[in-house]
Amino acid sequence: MKTPKILKNLSQESICYLESSINYTLFFLKDGRSMVSGYNIKVYEALFEDMDFIKVNRSKLINVAFIKKTLCVDNTYSVILQNGDEINIARRRVNKIRDLYPMMF
Repeated sequence: MKTPKILKNLSQESICYLESSINYTLFFLKDGRSMVSGYNIKVYEALFEDMDFIKVNRSKLINVAFIKKTLCVDNTYSVILQNGDEINIARRRVNKIRDLYPMMF
């Protein structure tokens, strides 16, 4: 698979999370910047498969290193990132994430 040009300028440690936006992917970085890529999130999901990135819902791929804590309110799980963003975890993905990363719960 061809590596997107955007990854040549970024390191894995600088990416907080990725968000799908129709046929584009938005990169949210540690320093507060965001960048747009012309590839969809499925490409990045395959590229980051062996790294510590988890897909928590249909449109978000999160770097595990940036997760501050996990919340559960009324059986709805969400993660709080180091930059303060709160991202909901899909109900169907909670058990898989709990098995892979038990220290988050």
